[in-house]
Amino acid sequence: METLEQELENEKIATGEEKVSKPKVRNQWNWVQLSGRIATEITKKVIKDQTVLQFPLLFETLRKTDKEGSHANFIEVEIWGKMAELYFAMLGKGLEIIVTGELFQQRWVGKDGKKAQRFSINAQALAITDQTFRPS
Repeated sequence: METLEQELENEKIATGEEKVSKPKVRNQWNWVQLSGRIATEITKKVIKDQTVLQFPLLFETLRKTDKEGSHANFIEVEIWGKMAELYFAMLGKGLEIIVTGELFQQRWVGKDGKKAQRFSINAQALAITDQTFRPS
């Protein structure tokens, strides 16, 4: 999955009499920003020579999410590449962060034959906002 910056690097820019490919037209923007706490320990994997970090982010809403009156919500966050390598040593369960990125839906058919889905955020930027955080 390419970031916006990578897509823009691949587009040709007009210089003189060269033929120029038309840039992709973007009619919709998919940009999400959430503030919350990391809900579990960080999972680190290597997929096709790229490091990826995965963790659920706990965030609250004004709307109640269940009959017990909870306002808690969870969404999976993925951090790829050099950003993942940089943040792996700093992130941990309970840390308060702000994550900005692209919201995407993964769909699959389970072993039981039922369709399943989940929403995740592909992080493009991350800020540690926890006042007690001290980098090691």
